[in-house]
Amino acid sequence: MEIARLHLHDPADWPHLRRECLEFFSRCGGKRLKAGPIGHLASLSYEALHQPGTSIVAATVRGELGSMPIGISYAADYGKEACMTAVHPFYRNRRIGSSLLRLQISELGQLHCTVATGHTAALKMCFLAGMHAEGLEMDPAGRPVLNLRGAGNRPAALKGTGPDSNQEGELLCLSLS
Repeated sequence: MEIARLHLHDPADWPHLRRECLEFFSRCGGKRLKAGPIGHLASLSYEALHQPGTSIVAATVRGELGSMPIGISYAADYGKEACMTAVHPFYRNRRIGSSLLRLQISELGQLHCTVATGHTAALKMCFLAGMHAEGLEMDPAGRPVLNLRGAGNRPAALKGTGPDSNQEGELLCLSLS
């Protein structure tokens, strides 16, 4: 498994890749992904993709037909405009989503997101990525949501510790080949 930030050098590749990302979020994001972040990605231009605070990272595995995504995370304006992460159902509960978020935090320096308090899997993913709650508010439908934040400058005592500090996916790679 490889987790890396999406880098495009040819603007002509962006519409195809954006469509692939949207299809992945549609297939693997379930019904919990909000229309706002999906719409934001759908209208994202190649130039906006390269703005500070905007990033797409993907977890991929090698298959018979080449590299295929098993997880994608998208953030715009450090997550304030849009923040969403989806992992293919077959690969869930392997901390791939938290690895995607950790890379987002590392690359961007900070990441903000809002998660419904009832969405325990997403909350676990965010907390495992090192994010912490900054506040509780109500969404437009009147449901409670947590405002979460992750910062790239974790204290040195915390770096490289914990159950998910090893190279994630190594055993997964061995079992897929």
